[in-house]
Amino acid sequence: MGREAHFDETRWVDDFAEAWAREYPDAEDTSAMVLVTLLARLSVLIDAFQAASLKQFELGVNDYAVLAALRRGGPPYELAPSRLYTSLERSSGGMTKMLKRLEQLGFVRRVPDPDDRRSTLVQLTAAGKQVEEDAFARFVDAAHRLLEPASPADLDNIDDSLRRLLVIIERGFPR
Repeated sequence: MGREAHFDETRWVDDFAEAWAREYPDAEDTSAMVLVTLLARLSVLIDAFQAASLKQFELGVNDYAVLAALRRGGPPYELAPSRLYTSLERSSGGMTKMLKRLEQLGFVRRVPDPDDRRSTLVQLTAAGKQVEEDAFARFVDAAHRLLEPASPADLDNIDDSLRRLLVIIERGFPR
């Protein structure tokens, strides 16, 4: 019965595949499109999950990504802006805009770089550290509730498969 419910929930993917086969009869194999469509749907759902988890903190996903990157950097929780925008795959201008917003909220501040007087570092403030901790705890709790229906074995299999898929996509992704 569980498999039937799962099948019904994903019937729309089968409908897509059938429509592609009907509309593109000369296409040899559209299975890659089915996988990409599933990944796109997961992306939409994960984006909504992240936004809902952060809503109470009045943070966007990108805001949290900056705070989390600073936190993962370890004490004193500071990084060069260039390291932030490179690791988060954002433009310099986009990062500047995010940092300005986070500064206005009191979550980060710019401090002189002790190794280069011409540069500054972005540092997590005490308020920023606290909101990052609270948001992280919310994410962990929400993720456990979201994935509660899956068994530990299912989660291990999904983890392994997604890691392999990530390697495949990263290798094949045009740079």
